[in-house]
Amino acid sequence: MIIYNAYYIGMKKNDPRREAALRIVETSRLLRAVVEQRLKPYGMTRSQFATLSRLDAQDGLAQHELADVLEVQPIAMVRLVDQLSAQGLVERRNDPADRRINRLFITEAGRKRVERLESFKDGLGLELFDGLGPQEVAEVLRTLDRLHANLKSMQAADAAATKLRKSGT
Repeated sequence: MIIYNAYYIGMKKNDPRREAALRIVETSRLLRAVVEQRLKPYGMTRSQFATLSRLDAQDGLAQHELADVLEVQPIAMVRLVDQLSAQGLVERRNDPADRRINRLFITEAGRKRVERLESFKDGLGLELFDGLGPQEVAEVLRTLDRLHANLKSMQAADAAATKLRKSGT
């Protein structure tokens, strides 16, 4: 919180960084809404799609690891995996080294579902980046990577400050 406030103290109301931050928030919300709407015909939510896609790329994650990667609360992850499991798209298996841990595996049906969604992902990308050339898209990626790293640093600093406050020192 301290870093956040110090950063914005020097910013004026017409600073383009303020507008850019607001635009990122608005664009993210809009993208989420479009993805959610366009996944409806596939019988999937954005969260279900993200879960299947991650497991397709990285099978065997522990349930809590997947929740961390997707930045989802553990209880929400439980419900999400319950839904996907009921559809036969994901299965839980006990971790052989620690029976308290569930490892998640995408089923063959889950892989087929992800495969069917490849054209969805391709089409979305084409529409979203319409009018931008490869170099512009690469620049967007570099900028987003930098912003992501900055946000992770801010988050870590906030967590450290909170921990320090709670410890009373």
